Amino acid sequence: MEDELLLFHFNDVYHVSQAKTLARFAYGSREIKARYGTKALTVFSGDALGPSLEGSVLKGGHIIPVLNHLEIDIACYGNHDFDFGEDRLNELSLECNFPWVLSNAFHREGGKRLAAAGECVIRECNGYRIGFFGLAGTDWPSNCQHLPRDTVIENPVSAAQRLARELRTKENVDLVVAVSHMRIEEDRRVSEGCASGESKVDIILGGHDHEFMVEGEHLTIQGNKSSGDIRIVKSGTDFRSYSVIRVLLSDPSIPRVEVEHIPDLTVISEHPEDPEIHRILETIHARVSSVSHQPLLHALCPLEGRGAHIRNFESNLGNMLADAVRAYYDVDIAFVNSGSIRCDRVVESGVLTVRDAIDILPFDNSLLVKTIPAKRLIQALENSVSDLRTDGRFLQVSGLRFRANLARPEGSRILEVIIERPGKRITAGMNGDEFDFSVSVGMSAFVGDGFDGFYCMQDGSGGDENVYTMVGFEGAMSDTGLFLQIFREDSEHDDEGVARARSAIVIGSGGGLPAVRPTLDNRITFSTTD
Repeated sequence: MEDELLLFHFNDVYHVSQAKTLARFAYGSREIKARYGTKALTVFSGDALGPSLEGSVLKGGHIIPVLNHLEIDIACYGNHDFDFGEDRLNELSLECNFPWVLSNAFHREGGKRLAAAGECVIRECNGYRIGFFGLAGTDWPSNCQHLPRDTVIENPVSAAQRLARELRTKENVDLVVAVSHMRIEEDRRVSEGCASGESKVDIILGGHDHEFMVEGEHLTIQGNKSSGDIRIVKSGTDFRSYSVIRVLLSDPSIPRVEVEHIPDLTVISEHPEDPEIHRILETIHARVSSVSHQPLLHALCPLEGRGAHIRNFESNLGNMLADAVRAYYDVDIAFVNSGSIRCDRVVESGVLTVRDAIDILPFDNSLLVKTIPAKRLIQALENSVSDLRTDGRFLQVSGLRFRANLARPEGSRILEVIIERPGKRITAGMNGDEFDFSVSVGMSAFVGDGFDGFYCMQDGSGGDENVYTMVGFEGAMSDTGLFLQIFREDSEHDDEGVARARSAIVIGSGGGLPAVRPTLDNRITFSTTD
């Protein structure tokens, strides 16, 4: 029987709220180790500390007990692992019982690798020496807001060639595995540039993309199983799926690869569960609950968050949240869909806790930025005041004012829109002819993806190629995370976006806490006549 190695692979895991799914995942991971012993290694391709609600509360600490339980052998940092800064990542990595690698990301000054990452890791497995290294994508600086400012990303192909050559010639490894966190296009370039010779990379185990992918040559695919000269594997997201990769070594210089993908643990009810994971999750949720009672800010006035009000009218709470998003991204306009605000009560003046903040914004929505033709604002606002507005599509706004007549037919209710630009106001009527320019708009991914009727916000919608995303999911702050970071004393003070948002809504101090007093200023008005 020919020699074989087993690699259990997963990537991009954020949430710990689905206990059954995570328990099934943990069982699969640990069962492979129990069954195959020294023939098996577990590999993680990055993104765990954020973004998530639990991550926002515990600054990434929620996920470490879970990762440690999964018996990981090698992990590569992902861009979202820097969501709480490099210092916090350094702290959390020391709590891990496995090594992190990131081989092509450095500080410009001194050339040190980011977050004390290792360059390479060598593992003995079934009598073979396996060399691993980690690759960051060149897009990281554009979508990772807390990446150190002096970060330099070495070209992944050049780095992979250099590291594979060193592992083969100096460390005498039998196989080279790249653990990557970059887009599939860059994985393909590494695969093509490291296909043979001393710089050969035998397989790339990737993350960053959230879909299951298998790429290579001479592939045979039957259901969820693939075999052949497999060069790239990605394994999904959020503990819902994983891959078991079998490397057959009858000839180590030409390994054959078989991949079995477990596609969706949320629906595989018969999948066994790891009972220990439930105890771990209880501890994590207890920590979240403990932190949730910490004082966060002082409201100097009541905050209007009743659903019946905020889904129909301007609200001081909605104004504050929209102002924070607009300032954070330094954009022209910000929209907060009222359905994302869930407290359904008037938040009384006084001290608000972390729990209160989560009650207000519980969904941890990603906040995107899009550039759109200003005329599109009319369409978005018409949808906002449609008869379906009470389902949550009514928009709280910053950077503009509008007047509407709800007695008019749907699609013709917006009477006037005023965009407030530095030093001037631009007013348009219901046809929007005066808006012959583009604007940058901050919004939730829910709106940006066209849900609740906001089709006009989708990239390329209506054949208009002037709508495009400037900040997508990978670079996004979440609404819950932003709200918490603005008021925390230990916020990253070198984050210009958080500092701008703090300046936009915090007016001073109350009882030793940041204080807010948002107001109504007629951003949204209704008229019974045209």
